Amino acid sequence: MDTAGTPPTEIDYGPLDKYLGYYLRRLYDNYRRDFVEQAGDLDVQPREVGALFVIGRNPGLTPSQLSGALALDGAQITSMLNMFENRGVLERRVSSTDARSRMVYLTKDGEAMLKRLAKFVGGFDSSFSGNSLTDEELAQLIGLLGKLHAGTEAR
Repeated sequence: MDTAGTPPTEIDYGPLDKYLGYYLRRLYDNYRRDFVEQAGDLDVQPREVGALFVIGRNPGLTPSQLSGALALDGAQITSMLNMFENRGVLERRVSSTDARSRMVYLTKDGEAMLKRLAKFVGGFDSSFSGNSLTDEELAQLIGLLGKLHAGTEAR
């Protein structure tokens, strides 16, 4: 509010439009909303899709390996694995080399879900960007974000 007691007619964002974090957060909010809406009966969040792909492509991972691969803490991984197990898409098996260790595998239902997800996510990024970016610009953006991620991950 200004000193006269009337709210501004336009919001002044100051330097926010110059900050990467501002756009990353706003884009992720939109991305997640659209993803969940379009995923429909698949009933998954973007973060869960990543976990399913990593588990499906690396059967027998331990939860700690999955935690490192996804940069999630142990509590987040445990919660996610419990949810997957309750939905019948994942099973935990005792390691044959260490009875204290568990390994994670997709069930048949999990493998079927992963096939459906692969089809869905294959086209989602293009549909999300709509007419905002060409296919080439989207590929360039993904490449730049990957480069930025790799550079900051090394720190």
